[in-house]
Amino acid sequence: MEEKIHKDFHGALSVGFEYLAKKFGKKSLEEFLGVCARSIYKELIKKIKKEGLIAIEKYWNEIFSLEGAKFKIERKKGELILKITECPAISHIVKVGYPVYDDFCIQCRVINRVIAEETGLKSEISSDQKKGRCIQKFKKEIQ
Repeated sequence: MEEKIHKDFHGALSVGFEYLAKKFGKKSLEEFLGVCARSIYKELIKKIKKEGLIAIEKYWNEIFSLEGAKFKIERKKGELILKITECPAISHIVKVGYPVYDDFCIQCRVINRVIAEETGLKSEISSDQKKGRCIQKFKKEIQ
């Protein structure tokens, strides 16, 4: 069975993020995303606790391949780096003409922060939303 993804979901998220931020404030949006992250990524968090960074690498390869993203994953000692040169969510939203929430990338920052908190890792993201590019890192905490 071929897996498919409905990319209009990203447009709905963008509109929803903007609504929540305007109606309830950005802090409420961040709290909402944190709750979602702990629920949606619960199984991934369990895998990371068991397998380490390799679980994140497997997940990234699967999801970004499914999305048709332009990406590269690098491994260094105790560190995993994802380089996205064309975000599939942002490129789809722009292509079909949906509005892009001015901090659409908040979802990756919050989700990665929650995953890091739950697994004892450290997360870093640098992004250029206008260009649809980012670098995401997970590192083992130095004890």
